[in-house]
Amino acid sequence: MLLASVAAGMLLRQAPACMLPIPRSRAEKQSWSRLKCDEARLAEAKASQDVNAVDNVEDITRRWIDSFIIRLGLCPFASKPFLKEQIRYTISEATGDEDLLLDFFVEGQLLLDVPKEEIATTMLVAPDYEGDIEAFYALYVWLTDLLESGDEPILGDQVQPAFFHPEWTFAGVPADSAVHYEKRAPFATINLLRRTDLNDVVNAGLEVGRVINREIAEHNEAELERTGEATLSKLFAGLRTAGSASRPKATK
Repeated sequence: MLLASVAAGMLLRQAPACMLPIPRSRAEKQSWSRLKCDEARLAEAKASQDVNAVDNVEDITRRWIDSFIIRLGLCPFASKPFLKEQIRYTISEATGDEDLLLDFFVEGQLLLDVPKEEIATTMLVAPDYEGDIEAFYALYVWLTDLLESGDEPILGDQVQPAFFHPEWTFAGVPADSAVHYEKRAPFATINLLRRTDLNDVVNAGLEVGRVINREIAEHNEAELERTGEATLSKLFAGLRTAGSASRPKATK
């Protein structure tokens, strides 16, 4: 599944400096679980978007997946769904946490309702998100805590979010380290993964004596450092200036 390994790898590294979760009460968490996932509201918002702007954001995101995730081998499971067009790209108009969470729960329900042969994973991209990396990371911590708490009835801990941000920085790692690009994306992005898919990958590795998460994390660190921060920085900046990405042709 796309980016599953990168999502798992995040747990093997120290959290970004100063990125402590914003305290939330149990009542606040439960209030989110009662939100009605209004698909009509989401559809109406999407219809009002400028089509060219949406296409541009999607193209940039596709180039990031192709140039970083696949070509650098940051996730060995990414190529197949990318080429088969099994990735759902949703461009959110959210500028803050509330609307982004609403979009997340709508997309999470859809991911669980549709066969994985049709949608392997979802990229929820929020190009207008106004929060900084500290706010975005705090949202990740809060949302993950909610999903795993047992108090959230909509998705039932069946969806794992992986967060990416243009300014992602790991704590305890030099500011100019290439490793930060493991979690950097052109826009604030949430990758939605089925938890069953993650568990299948981990369990399959354990059956043959391999810790897949650790292997991938070690590979990513070595590959990013081999490529170098200067090269990655140039490549990352070029994602927004390159011509429109050619859409991969589905393979049978």
